[in-house]
Amino acid sequence: MINLLKKYWLSILVLIIIFIGCLMNTAPLPEPPPVMNFDKIVHSILFAGLAGVLFFDSTRYLRLSITKIRIFLLIFLFPVAIGGFIEIVQESKIFTKTRSGDWFDFLFDVLGALVGWGIALIINHWLPKRESKLKVLE
Repeated sequence: MINLLKKYWLSILVLIIIFIGCLMNTAPLPEPPPVMNFDKIVHSILFAGLAGVLFFDSTRYLRLSITKIRIFLLIFLFPVAIGGFIEIVQESKIFTKTRSGDWFDFLFDVLGALVGWGIALIINHWLPKRESKLKVLE
């Protein structure tokens, strides 16, 4: 557990910030005049950022590549699951009375995770491959 906290401390911090931001009781924020659906853009950026930080932590500060299945599960599916969980919790009104779940917020969470996943695949392709820990006996 300690190793997990050491390895993913930045991801955990970003996740806590996202949870606090999405679950705190606030009055609705006004939309900036030239930008419609600014909230949706913020959701995409947050979840692309979460995917990026998870990738950064997983590759041990971009030294070695990770498997494509791990990229899919950790960098894409985990943020999607977190986005869905947040929307369900918002709708349940357990932790917040002023927020409500929104399927479009979740859609933009997924789009942000998808962008982060795509970028992770591209960067991962350029990273050195991990060496097998199994040594061939000669």
